[in-house]
Amino acid sequence: MKFTIGAYEQLLELLRCNGYNFCLYQENEQQRKTVILRHDIDFSIEKALDMGKVETRLGIKSTYFILLSTDFYNIFSKQSHEKLKQIMLQGHEIGLHFDEKRYDINTAEDMKQHVEFETDILSQLLDRKIKVISMHRPSKIILENDLEFEHLINSYSSKYFKEMKYLSDSRMHWRENPIEVIESDRYQKLHILTHPFWYSNELETMEWKMKSFLHESIYERYDNIHENFRDFEQVIDRKEINR
Repeated sequence: MKFTIGAYEQLLELLRCNGYNFCLYQENEQQRKTVILRHDIDFSIEKALDMGKVETRLGIKSTYFILLSTDFYNIFSKQSHEKLKQIMLQGHEIGLHFDEKRYDINTAEDMKQHVEFETDILSQLLDRKIKVISMHRPSKIILENDLEFEHLINSYSSKYFKEMKYLSDSRMHWRENPIEVIESDRYQKLHILTHPFWYSNELETMEWKMKSFLHESIYERYDNIHENFRDFEQVIDRKEINR
C-alpha cells in the first residue's frame, strides 16, 4: 500500500465495501463486523487534521491520540489547540498518547498514576472527557500486562491488541499487507493503527518526508520568533534563513 492520502482513502473504501463498520473503541461490541481506526500523532497535528478531513468526507469517525510530552508540537498553543478542536468538530475522538519514558516508571501503579495525571490535563484543555489511551513506544510493562485504567480504555489491552486483528504502519512499514487482510474476510474485528505523518498527496520516500519536516521547522521557528520579537525581519529577513 502506498503512503498517500489517495491510497488511504482507497483503503477506507475497501473496508466499507467488505462490510466493515467504522466505530470508536467504546462502540466495538455494538456490531458484528467492525474496524477501529487509531491514529498516533507523533510529529504533526496538521497532518492529523488533513487525514481527519478525508475521513469526515467519507462519513467515517476515528480516534486521534495526542502526546502531551513532546518537542514536536505544543497542544497549549493557540494554533495547535484550534486544530485539535477542528478534529473534534469533524466527529472524531481525541485520546491520550502516553510517553512513559517521560517519567520514572517501574511498576504498573506508577504507570496508572502518571496516566491519570496526563488524562486530567488533556481533558481540561479540550473540555472533553478523555476515554482512550495509546502508548508511545510501549514497554514490557504495557505489552506483558493487560493493564486496566479507571474510566479509561487501554488500546493495548488484550481486547483490542490480541483479540482483534491488529495492523500497524509503524516506521512507514506494514508488517502485513492491509489490503490482503481486508480482502481475505478472515477477521470480524480489525484494529488499524496509522501515523498521519507518513501520508502525503504525492508519493514520497521516508528520507524526503523527514528532510521536508526538518526544513519546514526552520520556517516555523522563524515565524514564532517573528510573532514575539518586534521588527525581527530587520534582524533576519525570512528569505535569508536558508542561506
